[in-house]
Amino acid sequence: MAPRLTHESLTFAITFGALTSAFGALTSACGSASPPPGSTPANASTPSSVDDPAASSGSPDAAPSATPSDGTSTTAPAAPPRPGEPAHSRNLIATQMEGDLKKIGLDPNKLPRLDQLPLSQKKKVMPLLQKSLGMDSCLGCHVEGNFQTETRNMKVARGMWNHFVTPLRTEAGGAVFCDSCHSGEKLVLARPDRKAVETFMDQQYVQKLSRADKADMECSTCHGDAMELKIVQNLWKIPEG
Repeated sequence: MAPRLTHESLTFAITFGALTSAFGALTSACGSASPPPGSTPANASTPSSVDDPAASSGSPDAAPSATPSDGTSTTAPAAPPRPGEPAHSRNLIATQMEGDLKKIGLDPNKLPRLDQLPLSQKKKVMPLLQKSLGMDSCLGCHVEGNFQTETRNMKVARGMWNHFVTPLRTEAGGAVFCDSCHSGEKLVLARPDRKAVETFMDQQYVQKLSRADKADMECSTCHGDAMELKIVQNLWKIPEG
């Protein structure tokens, strides 16, 4: 077990950006499934995310401070959000998909790896991923006319499921699903204010999530012992698209 990382370590990680590229990337439907049948809407709410396939370049630096000649210190206003980025990072919520998962015959607290799901169940899970990310159709991840063609978003979604949905739990040990962080939105972190993102990730991810294996939840759970900042590209080996 790697030693628990300090607040300073987290600050360093956020400086270069990381976690949105990961509960954020959950932007895909995975596997070589044929087009999923009509989705069964699930009661969704609104939560928070980590690695986004469309925004995996890292967090911008915090706005610089200016010191006027009178000696008072002021801070330049934060940069505006990027297209599609929320004005405020989305908090974690209790998943609204437990009932839908049970209808498919899955135990929300014992979900297997996505690639281990039988095809019949995988097809029924795809609409839940689509709804969790607020996607209009399956084409957010799949290629029209050939759902078996591997796309980057499919690979990222598979990584999100296998590295976050399956092994993570709420602080109380409850199920975590895609909507726990995304709540109907693809991007979940407001990155312009670096210090705010740092505080958010500590409060929402480190403090409010736990691990199914009962080990301590810490920065290295997602970033690895070496605190790799580009999770999708460098830990999951999925090239930028």
